[in-house]
Amino acid sequence: MKRYLVAYNPAAAGLGNRMRVVLGAKVLAEHEDRRLLYVWPTGPKFGPKLTELWDFTGGRRLSKYLSRALAPLVPYGDRDVRNSAGPDAGPRIRQIMTGGELQLPPGLRSWRDEFRSLRPAPPIAERVNAFHADQLGSEPYVGVQIRAHAVSHEKTKAMSPTSWFVDRMHQIEDADPGVRFFVSCDVPEVFEQITAEFPTAVGIKDKGAYNSTEGVTGGVADLYLLAGSGYLLGPYWSSFIELAQHLAGDRITVETANETATGGVDFTSLGVVADPLRPADRGGSTADRPDAGA
Repeated sequence: MKRYLVAYNPAAAGLGNRMRVVLGAKVLAEHEDRRLLYVWPTGPKFGPKLTELWDFTGGRRLSKYLSRALAPLVPYGDRDVRNSAGPDAGPRIRQIMTGGELQLPPGLRSWRDEFRSLRPAPPIAERVNAFHADQLGSEPYVGVQIRAHAVSHEKTKAMSPTSWFVDRMHQIEDADPGVRFFVSCDVPEVFEQITAEFPTAVGIKDKGAYNSTEGVTGGVADLYLLAGSGYLLGPYWSSFIELAQHLAGDRITVETANETATGGVDFTSLGVVADPLRPADRGGSTADRPDAGA
């Protein structure tokens, strides 16, 4: 008899929360020998389907209405699933609703490993490869993610003003003239301001409306290019910058306004990415390359 695990994402959930829930549920479903069904609402609050962002074949999308119809008989559990009884145990259908990372039984594969193993959908992969080859190449750079949109979390807006990023970029540039920046920003006017002030700053333009399908797919492209940097400046209270860190194998330093430094930074020690779609794989430090110092 087939057994199922339903992972429910609320409509307002952002990309980071959705991926943590779905991929954590995939790990749990495999542990319990269940088929994964996931609720992934689309609409004005979040445009794209999961399969428009990544080549994900580990589960099937389920209507939120069907999940809700099941709820009186199969109530939603929370994120703490450490008491899993394993294969062939428990009810035939299990439902989970949470906006946070699942607390899995000890010894199971991390959702971060699942995330790093995914490959972006072909249009996103092509965009990342083309931009990286044209604008970033084989030299290290600093990644900068700015959240300036009006719908950003109040903590993010209060703790991570654009002025902080500008000040830190100037300090880094003063310490290392010619340093390159990859800038991801959710407000085009702010992006134009930053790239006008810093001639060595680049970024993907024309990404579409905030949280639209075009906007989120552009954001996923940004995610890989941020993860390919050697050091990150990011906003406080944002799961997006954490996704970039996870893609980089959790080895990259992330500096935020509430945990800030001064002066220059080390953005070369990690080396450069061998493949921009696999930013955890680095090609060695700059000093190790034959052309270093030439």
